[in-house]
Amino acid sequence: MRPAQLGDWEQIYPLYGDVPGHDSLAAARERFGRKLASELECVLVAVQGQRVIGVALAHQWEEYLMTGERQIRFSTLKVLPEERRRGVGKALLEGIIAWAKSRDARWLEWYASPSAVPFYSRLGYQGILDPTPDNPYYEIDFKAGS
Repeated sequence: MRPAQLGDWEQIYPLYGDVPGHDSLAAARERFGRKLASELECVLVAVQGQRVIGVALAHQWEEYLMTGERQIRFSTLKVLPEERRRGVGKALLEGIIAWAKSRDARWLEWYASPSAVPFYSRLGYQGILDPTPDNPYYEIDFKAGS
């Protein structure tokens, strides 16, 4: 696993499949480049040899005004179907968690698709079904109990 590079784009975009409503690959590539350049974004790739087999994205929200606490939104975890159940997704999630901790974040949060729920359950995460029962909400509070 490593931070993504602009040259990874050609192998990353196929991981997304056919996204309804996407504008253009050129526009998506431009946004990808902006994410790589932003200190508030984390884009990680899992590689096998020279092949990108997974990608994870997260971004930091602005600090809360009165507390200064940071919240990280984990927005993407994609792994090639033939590489699933081999620890790739877990390694990418652990990389995102490490990045969030390095940012001194209070929370890491994400929504999951129904097909991803068993993956997160195997890792010990339980989603909250309300208000979105089809896409449960997950949260790690890094300072809970401290």
